[in-house]
Amino acid sequence: MQGEQTSATLSGASIAVVSRCARTLFNFRRSLIGEAQRAGAQVVAYGSAGEGFEQRLQAAGIRFEHIPVSWRGLDPLADLTLLWTMVRMFRRSQPHVVHSFTIKPAIYGTVAAWLAKVPVRIVTITGLGHAFTTAGPLVRGVVTRLYRFALARAQIVFFQNPDDRDLFLRLRLVAPAVARLIPGSGVDLQRFAPAPLPSEARASPHFLMIARLLREKGVREFVEAAAIVKQRHPGAVFTLLGGVDSRNPSALSTQELAKLRGSAAVQWVDEVLDVRPHIAAADVMVLPSYREGLPRTLLEGAAMGRALVATDAPGCRELVIPGTTGYLVPVRDSVALARAMQHLCEHPGEISAMGQAARQMVEATYDQRVVDSICIQAYAEQRRKVR
Repeated sequence: MQGEQTSATLSGASIAVVSRCARTLFNFRRSLIGEAQRAGAQVVAYGSAGEGFEQRLQAAGIRFEHIPVSWRGLDPLADLTLLWTMVRMFRRSQPHVVHSFTIKPAIYGTVAAWLAKVPVRIVTITGLGHAFTTAGPLVRGVVTRLYRFALARAQIVFFQNPDDRDLFLRLRLVAPAVARLIPGSGVDLQRFAPAPLPSEARASPHFLMIARLLREKGVREFVEAAAIVKQRHPGAVFTLLGGVDSRNPSALSTQELAKLRGSAAVQWVDEVLDVRPHIAAADVMVLPSYREGLPRTLLEGAAMGRALVATDAPGCRELVIPGTTGYLVPVRDSVALARAMQHLCEHPGEISAMGQAARQMVEATYDQRVVDSICIQAYAEQRRKVR
């Protein structure tokens, strides 16, 4: 039905979708790219290669081009190389629209598109990351200046939560006329269908956190809180699912990784292609992140009918209605996190009701097809304006 509605919306358009790497393109942008293709556009996905996801993109019928995105923080030489590589690529391919996601593509991809005279430049701020959570004032100052320069050259800047939008407006990083809200990346409601709660067949709930192993995701707080809860509820199960991201400035140290591996309270599972079996095996989704855009892991858990426990932080608080879909706790507070999870251990009847409410919330607001449609209409709207 969605494809029929947009079958000719972008006929003849050439669109570049830019993200940090092939993995994020495959996991988070594949649906949007497919929808744009069904709307008549030719789409090229740009990101760094090297993790095997470029082959998965190609198998899905998506053309992929490697760009040298540095995974380190500020890296002037590497970032200038990225900028000029994209300028050359955009001049050669001459896309009508460049839509950039994640920090470095949002900055350098947008500036490159401007230098290459791409007529339509769109950005989605998917979260503020290390620069606004754990970095010092020098890094934050440089990043804010780069954002201010780049976003002044975009016709639309999508924000996934009002906190990020308001911060960018307050810092004058974006003009009010181009700032728009979008409900995250959405979630596939059919693929992430409700699943029975396993706690109905056992005494204690299973808590699952899905995140890259970064300090800013709240990994330390989850491990500490699990150890506290296990003292009173030894039957409770805690699983952390996520891959090591050693190139990220906020990556766990060697000592922190060793502590995680040695934890008696938390089972660590490496990154997987399909998280659904792990969500189905859990009762409650947990994310003690310091700041998010709009976390896909909570959306996917909510879609499968799981109660949510998360920090009262931008991005997370949009999905957790306290007492209805789950509970919010202060950022960087493992004791408060333990208290919320312990409450659910002692009141297991709440888990099912919260999971049902979470599913209803996602159905009403975060359908992936709606999010894709917003982007498709933005492409078409801006193309009409520049013709």
